Amino acid sequence: MGDFLIILLIATGLSMDSFAVSIATVPSCAKPNNFVFVRFALILGFIQAIFTIAGWAAGTKLTKHFLAFDHWIAFALLLIIGSKMLYDGIKHKNYAQEVKLNMNNFFVVAGLGVATSIDAVVVGVSLPFVGLNIWMSGVIIMIVTFVFSYIGLHSGTFIKQKLKILPIEIIGGLFLIAIGTKVLIEHLIVGC
Repeated sequence: MGDFLIILLIATGLSMDSFAVSIATVPSCAKPNNFVFVRFALILGFIQAIFTIAGWAAGTKLTKHFLAFDHWIAFALLLIIGSKMLYDGIKHKNYAQEVKLNMNNFFVVAGLGVATSIDAVVVGVSLPFVGLNIWMSGVIIMIVTFVFSYIGLHSGTFIKQKLKILPIEIIGGLFLIAIGTKVLIEHLIVGC
């Protein structure tokens, strides 16, 4: 029971970026529906689990090389996707008109999944040192990330409906860029 609680707390921490990105992304989804939400959340959860397992498999030596540029990858992916949302939001003067982010495009969703899962590699490396089972950890991380992403998508939909007059796509784009900048600053200045 103790290991399960530790993994659950780790998974919750890892899933917070996916939760935030889900809230920020859904307002520009062309046709949000439950199938799209489930698939989006599954992809984010799956990538989070895979990155955790990859960190475990790679070990500390390879991870040290990866840590030299992981923050740049996350920053670049979130900057590109956030900038596209921002550009599309500014380009459309009529905010009632949908600015479309293709949540059916695997590469867009996978890019968001990779950007929000970089830290999972480091977590994967540390799991054996605290005696946690990597496979149980991977499954729990995937489920928790799925749940938080799914809740984030519905929260973003609710926010979009309540804030119809605001340029929500611009806010979402700025939010993604801010998450990427936060990751970059944490690694460059704080050294996390």
